Amino acid sequence: MSDFHFLRPLFLLALPIVMVALYYWLRSKQGRDGWHSSCDPHLLKAMQTNSASKGSAWQWLYWPIAVLTVAALAGPAFRELPSPVVRNQAALVIALDLSKSMLADDLKPSRLQRAKFKIKDVLSGREDGQTALIAYAGDAFTVTPLTDDTDTINELLDSLDPDIMPVTGSNAASALNKAGELMQQAGLNKGGVLLITDGVDQNSTSEAASDLEDLGYSTSVLAVATEAGSPIPTRQGFLKDKSGQIVVPKLDVTPLQAVARAGDGSFNLISNSGADIAQWMQQPVDEEETDTLDESKENRQFQDDGPWVIAFIIPMLALLYRRGILMCVLFLPMLPQGVNAFEWQDLWRNPDQQAWQALQNEEAEKAENLAEDQALKATAAYRQGQFDRSAQLFSGDGQNSLESHYNRGNALAHSGNLEAALSSYEQALLIDPQDEDTLYNKQLVEDALKQQQQQQQEQGEDQQQQQDQENQQQNQQGDSSETEQQSQQQDSEQMSESEKQAEREQQQQQAEADQQKTEEEQQAQEQSPAEEGEAGEGEEQVVELTPEEQALDAEEQQAMEQWLRRIKDDPGGLLRRKFLYQYYQKNQNENGNAGSNDEDW
Repeated sequence: MSDFHFLRPLFLLALPIVMVALYYWLRSKQGRDGWHSSCDPHLLKAMQTNSASKGSAWQWLYWPIAVLTVAALAGPAFRELPSPVVRNQAALVIALDLSKSMLADDLKPSRLQRAKFKIKDVLSGREDGQTALIAYAGDAFTVTPLTDDTDTINELLDSLDPDIMPVTGSNAASALNKAGELMQQAGLNKGGVLLITDGVDQNSTSEAASDLEDLGYSTSVLAVATEAGSPIPTRQGFLKDKSGQIVVPKLDVTPLQAVARAGDGSFNLISNSGADIAQWMQQPVDEEETDTLDESKENRQFQDDGPWVIAFIIPMLALLYRRGILMCVLFLPMLPQGVNAFEWQDLWRNPDQQAWQALQNEEAEKAENLAEDQALKATAAYRQGQFDRSAQLFSGDGQNSLESHYNRGNALAHSGNLEAALSSYEQALLIDPQDEDTLYNKQLVEDALKQQQQQQQEQGEDQQQQQDQENQQQNQQGDSSETEQQSQQQDSEQMSESEKQAEREQQQQQAEADQQKTEEEQQAQEQSPAEEGEAGEGEEQVVELTPEEQALDAEEQQAMEQWLRRIKDDPGGLLRRKFLYQYYQKNQNENGNAGSNDEDW
């Protein structure tokens, strides 16, 4: 309680005035009730059963009510709030090297994996402040912008790999420039960059670090390599240079230390302990700011507890004007329970807020039942895998927004309605033609449609080839039959008359047998559609597919599922396409490697 004070102490000057005014008001009220202005004194005296001069027994409550009211207005406070001046607001941008050399295993299991472990340690140690992640190889790309949500960065770390980078190399200078852009866009005057790499080009990177230092952003370096080095494993063995020699990247601390000096930061070698990242675990407040805060309370923020004083005033007022109200408190436990469907949280949150909380708790079915907003209902249905219903709800929310069209397109894509999904993405792009997520998902759906159409075309061509083969066989059988008949006719001319007669009878019998067989086949064919039609009235008609058609159908379904899974479950693929799109947007008129050196590792 040593910090107890009033936030608005000038209100206390009104306390003597309020006390004097209350004294004269109570004195003027004493012995008088509401009838004295309407009745003659002798009639009023006859009507009163008790003397009004005694007044109410609860009038003394006016004094504590007056004192507490003035005290509440003065703002009593003793609980200190966290001061934004003391809170660490320094931003940290982590630039991770994704060049091929980071796959070397001189640090087990690899340099890249050790770097990822160290980044997770840094994120877990940052209690406040914003953090961003940049991945770079031949060019730099933003994985996450400056954010307080370190969980998102942790989730994306496992997807980072040199294979997702659109251009090879090791351009650390572009990563530092990208870090400066992120902090300037956020309007930050100070911040830090942590460059995690196994090697840099000294001249260009030192120049970029110096430019950042001029803007107020320091650059520190964490080296992830050993002096002995190690070959770079690939699918074909070890990476080789142009002369055919195996590449063994080794640690060269000189350029790394030069970059740290140019950026007014520190240089550290990666280690198993936390000593190498201790500088970024906590960002100390400047000594001048700390001294100012300790010497003066003006920069400290306290909680105004004046509203809590009202809690003492309300029951006193109830005793003055509604003395029977305290009896209601005694009967509250005796009220019947469950008369109306009511929950405690209904007092503080509306149904949509409760539905959003249920979504955060992964209770999608409960969220759909609670939500009144169509968009929330659609999101809950999407989370449950009810993509058709989700698309229908997104269509009926009445919102012509980018988010509504984008979400409806995702739901339609997962339900298999690719053409409608493509239409939704196109409507979203009419609102924002540069939206990267919509462009990426639209490209995925277009590729899936092309592959589906190609498979259908191939399937149609196979069926046409099969039909042509059958027709060719029938023609060949017809030709052979005609040839046989001509041969028989020539033989019959050489036979005797009796033999010709016997031959004609035999041919006639054979023709009758063939005709009867043909009629039976036609009758069976006519009966088969009729039976299928009768069966279709009670249940769905079953179409038998050939083994080739079944194989094509299974292949098409498998390809469709693969494309749909990439929309949600392939964060590495999403990042690869995102980086590739950004790279071609940035380098439309440029060709070749954007790296700062000739080597692609």
